[in-house]
Amino acid sequence: MEIDKDIISGCNKSDRRSQFKLYELCYPYMMSIALRYQQSQDGAASAVNIAFLKVLNNISQYKIDLSFKAWIRRIMVNTLIDEYRKIKSRVQEKSTNQYEQEMSVNGIHVDYNDAESNLNVEQLVAYIHRLNPMTSNVFNLYVMDGYAHKDIADLLEITESASKWHLFTARKQLQDMVMIANNNMNPILASNDKTGMTKTKIDVYEK
Repeated sequence: MEIDKDIISGCNKSDRRSQFKLYELCYPYMMSIALRYQQSQDGAASAVNIAFLKVLNNISQYKIDLSFKAWIRRIMVNTLIDEYRKIKSRVQEKSTNQYEQEMSVNGIHVDYNDAESNLNVEQLVAYIHRLNPMTSNVFNLYVMDGYAHKDIADLLEITESASKWHLFTARKQLQDMVMIANNNMNPILASNDKTGMTKTKIDVYEK
């Protein structure tokens, strides 16, 4: 996404036309991020508007030699997490030991990306929305937006072990959802597999 320097300069001067043009250019990209975190179109649009206001209020801090796309991405993600914090119910987290024990199967950490078939973006987003909100946020932050577990822990106010557990859980649940869908669509293929399940792949899309 290329943003003309004149548009950014105009926004720095609070020029309305420049601000509107920037909104038009940024909206599709920001909305694509918001829709991964928010289950409703209205909720996503509201988060985009809040984030864009932050973009305008902080446009003077943007350094022209840096990626504008990466800059607004961080603002968008931080806004979505802030909105999540406002509404999340406070529940007692599991202990670190419990998370570490549940992440391991016979001492081996499971990777649910090894497979054969692909999900398109729309399918993946639909499945992500079916996860527990905390679990879906961790998956989005780690897999889709490239955050490290330490940063996720700080953002979501959980431990790093909890972040790893939620990622493990997300991958397992997404894998289960895809296998069920594939088996329903192709029962003959499923019956030919000795385990009764088909292998699938949860792709990591461009960040």
